[in-house]
Amino acid sequence: MGTVMWVEVLGRDGEVVARARIDTPEARIGRAFDNDVVVNDPHVAPHHLRILRAEDGALVAEDLGTHNGLYAEHGAERVGRLGLGRDPGLRIGRTTLRVHDALQPVAPEKPLTPPRAHARWGAGLAAALFLLILLVNWLELTAEPSANLVVLPLLGLTTVLALWTGGWSLASRILFGQAQFALHLRIAVTACIALVLWDQVSETLSFALAWRALVEYGGLGAWAILGTTCYAHLRAIGPRHMNAVAGIVMALIGTGAAMQHMGRWESRTQVGDRAALGELRPPALRARPLASADEFFGNAADTRARVDRARLEDPAPGGAVEAE
Repeated sequence: MGTVMWVEVLGRDGEVVARARIDTPEARIGRAFDNDVVVNDPHVAPHHLRILRAEDGALVAEDLGTHNGLYAEHGAERVGRLGLGRDPGLRIGRTTLRVHDALQPVAPEKPLTPPRAHARWGAGLAAALFLLILLVNWLELTAEPSANLVVLPLLGLTTVLALWTGGWSLASRILFGQAQFALHLRIAVTACIALVLWDQVSETLSFALAWRALVEYGGLGAWAILGTTCYAHLRAIGPRHMNAVAGIVMALIGTGAAMQHMGRWESRTQVGDRAALGELRPPALRARPLASADEFFGNAADTRARVDRARLEDPAPGGAVEAE
C-alpha cells in the first residue's frame, strides 16, 4: 500500500472545496499554518488532529486533545481515535473532511447527458403533453368549440411549467452552480404527462368497474406523482443526504393523503356519499354489468324507506343523518 493520501475539505453542500496531497506517512490538520492541511474554522483547534497509518496500513485519525473533539462524519459521539477504512469521512468543529488512500478504488464515470439532449427531450415531451391535453379537452367538450376553450388551458399550463421549472433552476443555480433548466423542464413535463394519464386512467377504471372510491381517492396518485417529481428535481440538483430527501418526499405524500382523507370525511359528514362516479365514458368501456330493472327498483325502494325513516329522526348535530 502506498504512502500517499489525499485529504478533502467539504463544503456545506457536500462538494469538495479543497483537496491536499500528503506524501508523508502522517498528516496534521488544524488552524495553525504549520499544519499539512490548514482549516479555516474557528471551532477547530490550532493543532486539532493527525492522520496516520495503523500497523495494518489502514488510515486512522487521532484527536490531539482538543476541546471540541473528533467525530465520524455522520456520528453523534465524540471519539479519540477513528478508523477511516470503511468510512473515510470525519468531522472537526463545523468542518467535514474525507481522507482517501491513493490506491482506494473509485466508481466508474457516470454517463453524461448533454444539455441539448435534455432540451430536445423536453421539447418533444412538451409537444406530446399539449397534444394530449388537446385530445382530452376535445373528448370532454360539451359546448361549441372556441379559441378560449383551447388556448387558455395551454397558456395556463405553459405559465405554470415556466414558473415551476424556473424555481427549480434557480435553486439548482444557487446550490449546485448550474441552472440545468432543460433537465428540470424535462422532469416537469414528464410529471405533467403522468398526471394527465393518471387522471384519465383512474376515471376510466372507476367508470368501467363502478368503483367510486377510485375517483374519491384518485388524488393520492397525484400526490405520489408530485412527491416523485420533487425527488427527481432534488436528485438533479445533487443534494448531499438523499435519505433526508426521501423523508421529505414521503412527508409530502403523507400530507396529501391526510388532506385527501380529511376532505372526504368532511364531505361525507356534510352531504353524505357521492352519488356519481365521475366523468362519463363510452358504454363499451363498462366492464361491470349494469343492474337489472328489478335490482334498480328494489334499491330505490330501500333508499326511499331509509329517507322516510330519517325524516322522523332528529338530525345529527353538525351534519346530515348518515344512511344505514
